[in-house]
Amino acid sequence: MASENTEPYPMTKSRSYLIMKAETKEALKLAESWWVGKEIPSYVKIHSLDMNEIEAFVDLYNRCFLASPDPFCPLTPEDARKLDTEGIFVAQLAGQYAGFIACFIEKQTESIYGEITGIGVLPNRRRKGVATALIKRATTYFLESGAEDVYCEVYEENIPSQMLIMAYGFKEFNRRTVPMQVSKQMQSADELPGGKIMRRLGLRPRDGCETCRDI
Repeated sequence: MASENTEPYPMTKSRSYLIMKAETKEALKLAESWWVGKEIPSYVKIHSLDMNEIEAFVDLYNRCFLASPDPFCPLTPEDARKLDTEGIFVAQLAGQYAGFIACFIEKQTESIYGEITGIGVLPNRRRKGVATALIKRATTYFLESGAEDVYCEVYEENIPSQMLIMAYGFKEFNRRTVPMQVSKQMQSADELPGGKIMRRLGLRPRDGCETCRDI
C-alpha cells in the first residue's frame, strides 16, 4: 500500500559535506610514496581535458558517480562546456577513460590555495593506482601554481572517498550543511546541494529532480 505521507523528504532534511584540508607538499609526498616498491604502470596516462572530448568526459563523469552514494544528477554536455578545463585532468587506463580530477586555483589578497572540486574513478578501474596518479598530477599542478594548501569537499556518507582523501594527508577542516529541498530563494552557490563543480556554475537541480542525487 502506498504511503499517505506526501512530504517529499520524509527522512533526511539536510546533507553534510566535510571540508578537508591538506598541505600540498605533504599530499604530493604521500601520493609519490604510494608507488614505492611498485612499478608505475605505463598504461595509466593523465592528460588535460580537451574540449574536443567533452562528450566523452561527460559520459565518464556520470558513470563515475552512478555507483557512488554522493548526491547526483547527470552532467550534460551543455553544462560541461561552461567549465574552465585548465585544471581538469583525465586518466586513461590501457587507452580507455578511467577517471578524472577537477582542480581550481583560488587567489586571495594574501594567499593562493587549491581546490579539488571533483574526483571520480570508474568502479571497475579502482584499486589500480588511478586515483593516486590523479592526485599526484593535481598536487603538482597546485605547487606549480604556488598553492601551499589544498581543500576538497567530501560527502559525509561517502566513507570510501573520505578514507581515500585522508590517505593523502587531508583532515577535516570544516563542514557544510545544506537542505535537501532547494528553494528558488537560494541565491548563494554555497546554499545549493552537491559538489563544487556544479555549484561553481551556479547550476540548480532540474525541475522535478529535487529528490535526485543532485551533484
